[in-house]
Amino acid sequence: MLIVILLVTAGLAGLGGGGTSLYLELTRAPTRAEITAAGTAEIASRWQRLPAGEIFPGTIRYLTAEGIHTTAVRAGIAPAASCAAALDPAVAAALRRYGCLTVLRATYLDQSGTLAATVGVAVMSGPDAAERSTEKLSTGRAGVRAARFAATRADLFGDAQRARFGVQAIGRYVFFYAAGFADGRPGKAVGSAATPDDLANGVEDEVMTGLTGGGKPCARKDIRC
Repeated sequence: MLIVILLVTAGLAGLGGGGTSLYLELTRAPTRAEITAAGTAEIASRWQRLPAGEIFPGTIRYLTAEGIHTTAVRAGIAPAASCAAALDPAVAAALRRYGCLTVLRATYLDQSGTLAATVGVAVMSGPDAAERSTEKLSTGRAGVRAARFAATRADLFGDAQRARFGVQAIGRYVFFYAAGFADGRPGKAVGSAATPDDLANGVEDEVMTGLTGGGKPCARKDIRC
């Protein structure tokens, strides 16, 4: 009888210890690694969670190379598209090889309505895929395809009008831009003195910050850690 009592007592003690461990696990503060992992996961899903108008704001303030503060105005947001539809063939092939899921695009005009830039966000299967897909990618005169919008001043900005291109990977996203003149001028006719790059870089930086930047992940209002 004594043996049975001892065994039952030991079992209850074991249950008590397990319950205490479970309570401590459920109530403890998250570790730094867990916070980082949670923040990374939330940022990776921002392209799905944020409204299109937050990913691509209606107006964007940026600084030109001459140090002038100016504003870009959004002409329109294109529907999400496949890599094959939104990127030039060679670029699309490079990204599809590593798991390109979709591409988000919007076109912006500078304050004068003279310059236009399409900014694209390719959503990849993960950060490693994004990095590897761009390691040997040289856009040259290829990259994101222009998104045109009828009845706007960006109506004449098509693929043939692209003069400047850019690409870089951050997290699971690959950011592209293609910029040129909004008046239908062929991109190949744009000289080195033209500066559609300021518009493109200013818009791209804002979009990148919205999707990947802005301080510690768990301090952001749209992230729960």
